[in-house]
Amino acid sequence: MQGSAPQTFTIAEFLKWDDDKELNLNPKFQRGPVWASPARSYLIDSIIRGYPIPKLLLRTNIDRDTRRTIRDVVDGQQRLRTIIDFAAGKFALTSKAGEYRGYRYSDLEDEEKDAFLAYKLTCEQLINASDEDVLEVFLRINSYAVPVNGSELRNARFDNAFSSYVKDLTRKIPFVWELGVISNRDRVRMNDHSTIAELLGFMMRGVAEGADSDITELYESHIETLESELPSEELFIQVMQTTSDLLADFKNEAISTRPNFLILAAAVMYSMGVLPEGRLAFAKVEEPGSMLNDRDLAVTAIGHLNTAIDTPAEDLDKRALPFIEARSSSQRMASRQVRFEYFCRALAGKSFYDM
Repeated sequence: MQGSAPQTFTIAEFLKWDDDKELNLNPKFQRGPVWASPARSYLIDSIIRGYPIPKLLLRTNIDRDTRRTIRDVVDGQQRLRTIIDFAAGKFALTSKAGEYRGYRYSDLEDEEKDAFLAYKLTCEQLINASDEDVLEVFLRINSYAVPVNGSELRNARFDNAFSSYVKDLTRKIPFVWELGVISNRDRVRMNDHSTIAELLGFMMRGVAEGADSDITELYESHIETLESELPSEELFIQVMQTTSDLLADFKNEAISTRPNFLILAAAVMYSMGVLPEGRLAFAKVEEPGSMLNDRDLAVTAIGHLNTAIDTPAEDLDKRALPFIEARSSSQRMASRQVRFEYFCRALAGKSFYDM
């Protein structure tokens, strides 16, 4: 089997190959078209804005007698089908395309059409490869592909005011991600969207277990919700700024990672009077009026919890033990309740050493 170095071809070239019946989008080893409208719109939006997309893999057969070249799509069928369908005016873009929402190809400005047609797709070609060779390559590609996670599935499935609001808020709080709440790798896989969705859920109906199924149910329950019915952007960002300020001295440390950030943010919401009770019990925590009155004391108390996380068990102060044990509990709601109580005490300026 002969391969080629990566090459680039314009979208215009692919459209011509398709018109000339020299592009086969449905070789027998490929899957059928399954992309939903939001995913298709997101791809076209990336192209219009000039962002790179993953490379394609083609099997190129050259017939020496007819001098025709036929290209079978080994990997990238759904991307190419989306591009061809958009160029043919077969669908309009959804809100995933921002200000291009509702646009068809014919609605683009002339210069935008030119840029779209001139956009270069990176490809590798398998020259005159046998079916067995191509099937082997296809199987290898799919054997080490990373399975789609819940965040990515929700991004593809939901296209409404709630999902758009989550996406917008995610972009507007870079100071949260700079703390190391989730890794850059997790951000690439859209777990930042799940974090924001869960935090919005806290403000709307209180803290729940936070399982992936809970977050999906949150999206499902707000399919018809208008943005005006969601928590205000100003209030949400205020909560994020307050929480991030309390963790400013603990960037990339254990206390700033997602599980603790979420519950500290819930405690901040509680102190501001904007957290419904949900599945948490408020009976054992401080009164909101006693919290966040002294930032320095609160930061010191949070710092003590951060230190306790990294303290060997034999050296750990027993008063911190419930907080530490809660991290490894299989009972997620019980774990969140314990950490919520510790964080509320911290926001009242009380270290676990005062217990």
